[in-house]
Amino acid sequence: MRIGFYSCMSGVAWGGSEELWWRAARELQTAGHEVVVNYKWWPEPARQLRELIEHGGRIYYRNQPPTYWQNKFSFARNLFGHRNGTPQSWLDEYRPDAVLITIGYHPDRIEVADYCLQNNIPYAINVQCASNFFFISGQVLDAYRGWYQNAKRVFFVSPENQHKIETNLAASLAHNAEIVCNPFNIDVDNIPGYPEVEDGMFRLACVGRIHFQSKGQDLIIDVLRQPKWRERNLLVTMYGGDQGNRRQLEDLIKMHGLESKIQIAGFVDGVNRIWAENHGLLLPSRYEGAPLCVIEAMMCNRICITTDTGRNRELMDDSVSGFIAAGAMVDLLDDAMERAWNMRHEWKQMGELAGQHVRQRYSTRPVTDFAEKLKRLV
Repeated sequence: MRIGFYSCMSGVAWGGSEELWWRAARELQTAGHEVVVNYKWWPEPARQLRELIEHGGRIYYRNQPPTYWQNKFSFARNLFGHRNGTPQSWLDEYRPDAVLITIGYHPDRIEVADYCLQNNIPYAINVQCASNFFFISGQVLDAYRGWYQNAKRVFFVSPENQHKIETNLAASLAHNAEIVCNPFNIDVDNIPGYPEVEDGMFRLACVGRIHFQSKGQDLIIDVLRQPKWRERNLLVTMYGGDQGNRRQLEDLIKMHGLESKIQIAGFVDGVNRIWAENHGLLLPSRYEGAPLCVIEAMMCNRICITTDTGRNRELMDDSVSGFIAAGAMVDLLDDAMERAWNMRHEWKQMGELAGQHVRQRYSTRPVTDFAEKLKRLV
């Protein structure tokens, strides 16, 4: 079977939204299936794409700029295949038996679905993240409805995200919606030991790209600058690369004199390293799909203090195996953190319960599960 993967990723060369389809594609390759990918061109291809090619996959790079010779001689464009055509040219060249369209953020336009319908190719959509910050315009509503309602399956990473899409479409997807799990980056059988509370200092990790609009790191500043938090033995370490707001984060820390309360570690290679040094996760997201850092923290027997978005409330029980703020607002986050602080000497036991809960409520083999679903598209 030949399966096509169309990624809407455009802002960066690779991101967390790509992990599920890529890992499923590798598993399908191992099982003997062909993989063909439509991906935006970048000067330096992602390592994951090179790995697909090494195992027989074929990549169609859209928006690839022409070479000097392709510019100079028009016949060279045809000879060397300048990849800047429509989805039809991709479908004509590779003739997939089914197509998975991966959407990193719900406003992504997916005209490729129209071409799949015109060519009688079954397709599925995987929505990795949806929010209430963008609503589809009535001018394009019919197009979006058609793309989603005509898909053989629409895979969501949380019921909350499904509800947001159905609200945007003002239409039900009960006939083709399905909830799936994303892969995580830890060995579920290799849990890092719980760190000692040195000098009475409790440590929380905020894990995720530094992007205020989605991850809400600015809310942490507004909570910790309160007098009561300044006096407490709590240290928050920010892990993750910059996606536009690191400069504001650094300047806010200085402006409020929070250098002893918040440190920025940047990107760290290895999840276990984070949880060997921290007692819990602090993630005040404004919107999520299903945050992997929550799943990984729980898998590592750590409590999470997070907002009621994505799949968080499904995975943990508030004040039992974690702490949930009803929304991404300073007073609500402060309340969740206050409850957590009052139970700080129980975090270790609560984290062990979190580890049990996530293993009961989240697949420990998400890639294999998803690959099986893709094979059933044909």
